Amino acid sequence: MKRIVICCILAAVIFAGGIWGLFQTSRVGSDITEGLRQVTEAFEKGDLENAKTAAESVSEKWLNFRRFHILITDNDHALEITMAAERIKKLLELEDEEVKVECGVMEVLVSDYCREQEIRPENIF
Repeated sequence: MKRIVICCILAAVIFAGGIWGLFQTSRVGSDITEGLRQVTEAFEKGDLENAKTAAESVSEKWLNFRRFHILITDNDHALEITMAAERIKKLLELEDEEVKVECGVMEVLVSDYCREQEIRPENIF
């Protein structure tokens, strides 16, 4: 009987952790998307300091997310997002117009990553 209770408790903890992880992924994805929009808006206004600050914030949020979620299964996708964040920072240093395109690319990559983590039939099977 004790084993059944322990198994039920462990299953509940795993289930709760999974739900919490989904909410965390969704929240971080939304924060990063908002940060990328701030980078684009600041760059279009010519405010490079705010754009660099927002880009650094976006990069830091993503790196913290990666450090915390050690069980990321899609390492290729995660690497693409990390490289996009670094490219954005480099393009801002060069004051290149390509920043806007790279922000759009990273936004798509993050939204795709979040979509891959959702509980949907195609993700389960």
